Amino acid sequence: MVSMIIPRHRDDGGSRTIGIEPLKTVPLFRDFDETELSEVAQLVTTRRYAKHQTIFREGDPGQTFYLILLGSVAIVRIAADGRETILSILKERDFFGEMSIFDTAVRAASVRTLTEVEVGAIEREDFLALIDRSPRIGRLLVIALSERLRAANKLISATTSQDIRSRLASLLLNLSANFGEQVPAGTRITLRLTNQEMANMIGTTRETVNRTLNRFWDERLIDMRTAHVVVVEAEKLRAMVP
Repeated sequence: MVSMIIPRHRDDGGSRTIGIEPLKTVPLFRDFDETELSEVAQLVTTRRYAKHQTIFREGDPGQTFYLILLGSVAIVRIAADGRETILSILKERDFFGEMSIFDTAVRAASVRTLTEVEVGAIEREDFLALIDRSPRIGRLLVIALSERLRAANKLISATTSQDIRSRLASLLLNLSANFGEQVPAGTRITLRLTNQEMANMIGTTRETVNRTLNRFWDERLIDMRTAHVVVVEAEKLRAMVP
């Protein structure tokens, strides 16, 4: 029997510990039994953030790993000229801050909330002890990071080789796949992004996104009569993506 991991004392603003229920659906812990989940739960403290709040900034020191328990965040890089690029959007059950676990250097990107967010925070030493005890978490981390790298490479390729219509169509399809719910007209994207945020994801301007969205609406590919975009003709959007 492996002894229980004892979390270090901390007064970092964590509001409360959590039970095992929120952890049962986290892919990193998908093979854990209830005893193991209870041990993990002892390491986690929760933190809440308002919409559009920065959790940490590129260049900040990092010692904490985060699980998203509620809401969505954007992973952001800011160029020297101030231009912002959204590298990815993460949602409930995803994680971030993992590089600080393996490398004590500064944060490689900023993380900003897109909605109200609740995260579970695990300190570096506690998480490393957890990996020592359960090596399969390390394997799952490698798989997840590989998937993120492939997605990032695909985004870079699309941004440099595809026209704006293709890029925006690809983004809408991705959002509908990850944040979609079925409605009579099609797939409603539950995550509300501004046109500027969409532009920051596909390497263009807010005005260009606005014009292209309106053209998609004119062509009845999407419906924008409410605050949430509805993808009406997914197949036609998919046909635009090489």
